[in-house]
Amino acid sequence: MLTKDPLKNKRIFVGFNSAGAAGIYAFTRALKRRGYQIDFYGLNRTNFNMPVDFLLRFSSNPYLAFFQRIKYFFQILPKYDVWHFNYMDVFFFYPLNLLILKVLGKKIICTFRGADVRSKVDILSYDLFSKSKKTWPKYFENLYVKENIFKKIKRTLRMKIFCALSDKIVLTGPFLVSSVDCFDKIIPYARDIKYLEKIPTKKHRLTVVHAPTAFDVKGTYYVKQAFKNLKKKYSQVDFKIITGLSHDDLLKELANGDIIVDQLIVGWYGGLAAEAMVMGKVVLANLNPVYFQFVDFSKQLPVYNTNVWQLENDLEMLINSPEERNLRSARGAKFAKKYHDCQKVANQYLELYRGSDE
Repeated sequence: MLTKDPLKNKRIFVGFNSAGAAGIYAFTRALKRRGYQIDFYGLNRTNFNMPVDFLLRFSSNPYLAFFQRIKYFFQILPKYDVWHFNYMDVFFFYPLNLLILKVLGKKIICTFRGADVRSKVDILSYDLFSKSKKTWPKYFENLYVKENIFKKIKRTLRMKIFCALSDKIVLTGPFLVSSVDCFDKIIPYARDIKYLEKIPTKKHRLTVVHAPTAFDVKGTYYVKQAFKNLKKKYSQVDFKIITGLSHDDLLKELANGDIIVDQLIVGWYGGLAAEAMVMGKVVLANLNPVYFQFVDFSKQLPVYNTNVWQLENDLEMLINSPEERNLRSARGAKFAKKYHDCQKVANQYLELYRGSDE
């Protein structure tokens, strides 16, 4: 006889990250379909028209908005037993907000996603970035040289408080390990595999796509240079840099691409790469080998490891090698189904939600 999961008698709050909304929405839908009482909240807006269960809009006046946030928080406080925050974003003054939840016996899960905690990039840990600072990408210069010291201290203090008051800490990738004091698990980006597989692909010329959300992080300057040079040699190939589309429209563009250039700076691949791999696209990104030790799938990674200096040569090789593209296409789809399926990611979060009662 099957025993009902006691977690189904509890309610789960999930919010507020906009950048990672595709993955959050995917795994929360998976849990809703299984009968869990889980709600995904957006705050003020959601990028790329991503859906949420509740989109909270507050006044543009920061003082009025502060009191509106407090009021709404206390209205829903009795409703939820597990509180899962993303991107270190809460309703109001975070130490007090988290402390209230803690004192009342609520379970707190926090997923760090990137810029919220990133205080360093392991650029000096391998030969590629042992060059002089003059050759560093702009993002590195901003992070190491130009960023205000008080902003760094503020971000680090925020991270430490979240770590201290949360029951479980999750990272979306190993690229954040060096920036946090502690974490319980690395859970990859979630994607709705069945939905992505249904997106039709039109017959087209060989197409290389780059779809940045943040130019500095993605290394878009270097992608533009590589595309400009390659266009002169390969007029039969389309090179596209796509910005400003809704998530659904972006997925259609990805479906019509063959080679996808993801992010080149932080040393790991992003959510866009997961979507592209599901659709059988060849993905390029910069992968820092320092991070391989933190995940059990590093030897299976089908992402083509490139960097800002080698991108043009690597793209040219892939353009001229349909065999390599076919191989990586098949490996990528298999990998994404194994590690990025929203059902499997949902299982991992369920373990943490339950484990927080231990």
